[in-house]
Amino acid sequence: MHRGIALVLVASACHVTVSTDTRRPGSTERIQRPERAIPRPPTIVLTDAGLLRFIEPLDCPTDETLHIVTSTEIETRPNLATFVIGVIATSAGAILAARSALDDGTGEPLFYAGLISLGVSLPLAIGPWIGTSKELRAGPEVSPVHQPGPNVECGSRALAATSATLAVRGVEVHGTIDRDGVFSVSPYLLVDAYDTRQVPAWDIAAVVATSSGPQKIAVVLEGGALANHAPAFLAAATFQAKIEPMRLVPNVVAGTLRVSLTTTTSGPALRVVLPIKNDGPGEAWGLRGQITSSTKAVDGRVLYIGHLAKSAARSHELLIPLTAMAADSIKGSTIDLSIELRDAHGTAPQTPVRFRGSVLGDAPR
Repeated sequence: MHRGIALVLVASACHVTVSTDTRRPGSTERIQRPERAIPRPPTIVLTDAGLLRFIEPLDCPTDETLHIVTSTEIETRPNLATFVIGVIATSAGAILAARSALDDGTGEPLFYAGLISLGVSLPLAIGPWIGTSKELRAGPEVSPVHQPGPNVECGSRALAATSATLAVRGVEVHGTIDRDGVFSVSPYLLVDAYDTRQVPAWDIAAVVATSSGPQKIAVVLEGGALANHAPAFLAAATFQAKIEPMRLVPNVVAGTLRVSLTTTTSGPALRVVLPIKNDGPGEAWGLRGQITSSTKAVDGRVLYIGHLAKSAARSHELLIPLTAMAADSIKGSTIDLSIELRDAHGTAPQTPVRFRGSVLGDAPR
């Protein structure tokens, strides 16, 4: 802080005037510079629609403008020199008057001289302490200070990537990534969206294919977040996801489970086809199947069927994207796979539908 002090002394005055110029920081304006955004390490988030999205969080540099406030404080203080003179003169006058009073009347002139001295010196001793004051005046305007500010969080952008392979709770999940960073495989193909009472946290280790080469990402998604977004997945589902009260008990019967390899526009995939029918007399609601397999690239998937009316019969297909390595290891080999059926009212068959055999190739899809 710059400080300038001017003293104006008057020998006969009782006060000293002190002028102090002060500068202090005022308001600060901070402007973000998104054009110079700095990406932080990429991560995976869960969107409002319940989708996995690969993003790069951004930090933006800032420019700060610091405004300077100036002021002048004018203070009227006691003149200590005058006070000292007044005290000395007052003491001398008091002594003179006292001595003359003891001189048997012969010191009357000295007595009056002492009184006069007191009359003159007392104002000098008392006056400096009367009429002191402080006054604050606005100072002149000065140019603000421009300086770099701290980096601040300023949103995110989609990670530029084409595909990713995730390791989640012992399961391998492969899928593509679009221009918005959204992963092609919904987390609710691994989490039963109808039963989210105890969804465990996902400790994800991902290997992402980017233009600069493979990139590793590690992140934890809380189970509560996965549970909270399940209704959004069901609301946007391509199957009839609603659940109505059971009036009559259905009789769900599964057909022969078929498993094969195929090729899609996104790469190789395992094709799982489950024929299923409802012999009635009631309707089945919230019907789905949970896949169990010793092959980690296939294990844990959920096949959603939804509503199955009385006497309805249809085949349901699930395409599980695979890496080229996983597809090569599965092709022609024997695979064990089972599907446990569930429904909203606990009427699904208790015995899982099983497949064991060699995986052959289908025509490209």
